[in-house]
Amino acid sequence: MTKFIKTLIVAVLFILAITFALENQQMIALSYYDVIPPFSVPVFLLVFFSVLLGILIAGFGDIYVRFSLKNKVRKYEKTIKKLQAERDALKQATTKKEVEKADEADKEPPKLPANV
Repeated sequence: MTKFIKTLIVAVLFILAITFALENQQMIALSYYDVIPPFSVPVFLLVFFSVLLGILIAGFGDIYVRFSLKNKVRKYEKTIKKLQAERDALKQATTKKEVEKADEADKEPPKLPANV
């Protein structure tokens, strides 16, 4: 069902883009401070390329954010593994101490009360 909805949305956007292009074929002159000589393009091309440029810039920004987040995740995973190893070592050390204390308590003769 969701595939059908996605296809329907893409089809509607495609139809809107075609009708926009057909309705906006007027030529406009573009120039930039005499650095670029003036040239004419249809309005719809200017809009389409502007949208495409925005999508590309957002995509590269998203890629940068994803890579930086992946690096943070790797760093935190290393920290987690290191802390888990430390925790396990402390658990083993604590367990050994408890066992040693229990063994010492078993070896000592019971103390009799002083007033007996």
